[in-house]
Amino acid sequence: MMILVNRKLIRSRTEFIMKTKPLIVGSVVLGMTTVALVLGMVLVKQVGSVSANVQTIEVEGNQWSYIFSKPAGKAKGLILAMHGGGGSGPQFDESAQWSQKATAAGFAVVLPTGLPSRPGLAGNFRSNPHVWNSGQLNSRSPRTKVDDLAALEKILARCQAELGDVPFFVSGHSNGAGMSFRVASEWPDKVRAVGIMSGNLHVPAGARGKKPIPTLWIVGEKDPLTPFAGGTTKMEIWGTEKENRPVLETATEWAKWNGFQGEVKQRAEREGVREYRYGNVVWVWECLGHGHAWPGGKKDELPESIMGPDVTTVDATSEIVKFFGEQLRK
Repeated sequence: MMILVNRKLIRSRTEFIMKTKPLIVGSVVLGMTTVALVLGMVLVKQVGSVSANVQTIEVEGNQWSYIFSKPAGKAKGLILAMHGGGGSGPQFDESAQWSQKATAAGFAVVLPTGLPSRPGLAGNFRSNPHVWNSGQLNSRSPRTKVDDLAALEKILARCQAELGDVPFFVSGHSNGAGMSFRVASEWPDKVRAVGIMSGNLHVPAGARGKKPIPTLWIVGEKDPLTPFAGGTTKMEIWGTEKENRPVLETATEWAKWNGFQGEVKQRAEREGVREYRYGNVVWVWECLGHGHAWPGGKKDELPESIMGPDVTTVDATSEIVKFFGEQLRK
């Protein structure tokens, strides 16, 4: 499958919609070249309605920005929430209502913005999207030379200095979900639980931690960008190709890495969700008929031909926050 777009400079997803010629003949995950990241890891709108909350920090010569929101009382935990490729912390906060829903449940939340594909140049939706070094990038991309984990560590240290020693949780969408897997696999004794939408694991899991990391993975049955069943997707205009692993293949590997040795059990469908459970370690929620958009979030501006249908009644942010709260009671 492929999507063909014109070659004019497009700075935002809104402009993308207006300037893209009607030559869409399917949907695709782009390959891992720098330019291919524009469409390959969730297309999102750059917005700044919460820019007043944005803070900055310099790490290894790069300027990183993030939003940090705290509840009125003592925080019961800190959630790191990472946007999809082409997005930003403010965009993810607005579309998924992270600050509102996390703080209402007693959690603090930090939403950083990944650096552009070509660090040092201004971010641009069409040609220089903000991304995470989740293991998806082409090894020749200058973005792979940036240590995202070092930056996240500095950002989290700032947040934790205000909060004290509280449990740490990780969430993300698409490319941000892939980065969530990487954070958990490299910091297994720091991460209490993971809650993600779409995306996949793109790095070898590291040494197993002392305890399993409970993981809730929400996916769309009709996601054209990260197909549930896996498979090859192509983008002819960029000359790129990507092989997607089946979701349940990754989930099985992740469950085993977390010490689970049993068989996956499929639960009865409920409210448009097909659940696959790996003991008390990994839960996969397949949202029936749903595509790539963050479930329950602000309606996406991109057409269904790119993102797939947005039909689920699941509220991903609320469910993930609830899931994190349940881990604190165990």
